[in-house]
Amino acid sequence: MIGIFCETFGDTPRNRIVEFFLELRETDYGLGDVARNLDMNKATVYTIGHELIKNQFLVPHRHIGKTQTYILNRKHPSVKVLIKTFDMLLRQIGEEEIVKEC
Repeated sequence: MIGIFCETFGDTPRNRIVEFFLELRETDYGLGDVARNLDMNKATVYTIGHELIKNQFLVPHRHIGKTQTYILNRKHPSVKVLIKTFDMLLRQIGEEEIVKEC
């Protein structure tokens, strides 16, 4: 199922990973877990994930065993814009659902 972010901006591997972290912004994940949850190729997730880390969209959070986990960098100006946009899209869907019910 395509999420609202990917539906709006295109269903690309990068957008799927960004949307995953936007939806679960309070939770940290290892890149392998992201690949498993999104049913994506691990190499693709690692390549894109490392680009997002390099651009500081994702930041290291903690180690669980040998796994480094990452969390959305909520201090990054571009991430702040993505969060506002994502939340606005969710509100819009909620309002549309309320109108449908009436």
